[in-house]
Amino acid sequence: MELENFLFEIASLKNVPRSGWFKVGIENPESVAEHSFLSAIIALFLGLRELRNTDEACKCSVSALLHDIPESRTLDLHHLARKYVHVDEEKVLEEQLDFDDGKDLKDLISKYSDIVGDADRIELFIQSRVYGLKIEDAKIYGDNVEMKTEAGKELLEKLKNTDPRWWMEFEVHR
Repeated sequence: MELENFLFEIASLKNVPRSGWFKVGIENPESVAEHSFLSAIIALFLGLRELRNTDEACKCSVSALLHDIPESRTLDLHHLARKYVHVDEEKVLEEQLDFDDGKDLKDLISKYSDIVGDADRIELFIQSRVYGLKIEDAKIYGDNVEMKTEAGKELLEKLKNTDPRWWMEFEVHR
């Protein structure tokens, strides 16, 4: 594979919906690309808090941007689908990153997997609360997320006590 092919393939993630949301009635769920963007922002801050190093935190963020790239080939399978279908994400990743500039990225993704995993689950929690404002059942996806890092645990606890519409106070008190 060449970089230019990889970029066109990854662009397709803007069109791949996060499929689990369909199960609770969200008609137009976020795309994998949108999910990856917010996961990367979260990973940046988890990395800063967990590793206390800006360069390492930036690597966490880049890793989060890349964590779901196999879904450009496999699509996003929700948990019920994964009960019946095995997806070899390692093989997909190996093939996708098989070009000069891509070879080191697999190690990057692996190195920061705990922080990126927490960022991924925190993004899921946030999205469950946002969608939960419209469809109560959406909250179920965020109810049982578990963190591996201390920074993830602390942030999740704060998010549990934050109204997803906190900014509305500025709209009301003009």
